[in-house]
Amino acid sequence: MPILQWRCAHGEAPAVTLACAETVELAPVDESVDSNVVHITGKGSIFSFGKAPPVLKRVLFEAGITLEHSPGLQLLCCVRRRITVPSIGLYASDGFGHWSEVHFTETGARELSRRLDKIEQRLDEIERRLEL
Repeated sequence: MPILQWRCAHGEAPAVTLACAETVELAPVDESVDSNVVHITGKGSIFSFGKAPPVLKRVLFEAGITLEHSPGLQLLCCVRRRITVPSIGLYASDGFGHWSEVHFTETGARELSRRLDKIEQRLDEIERRLEL
């Protein structure tokens, strides 16, 4: 039996960066967004992720983006979501222009900043005591 050689990609394609807009096409039919990971930058409101085939996308959000809950963009919280810290969401398309949020979480940047600020305050206090 002969052995056939072929090359294929292993792993996941790098994240595609898209600008925040009222409609952010996560999976357009022309396949111009050829990654399952999308990074949305900028500030503004998103009302739709556009028409797409049935697909699941991981989306990285910057602070300053608002997701608007609607029939075309069903959010787990069932209301508008204001993103104030970097966050990650998982969204599924039904193939008819409707997207459903499967999972949403903050990246942890807020808690990390809070802890680092607390450590800095303690170090400042120690330095003041040592100066006495």
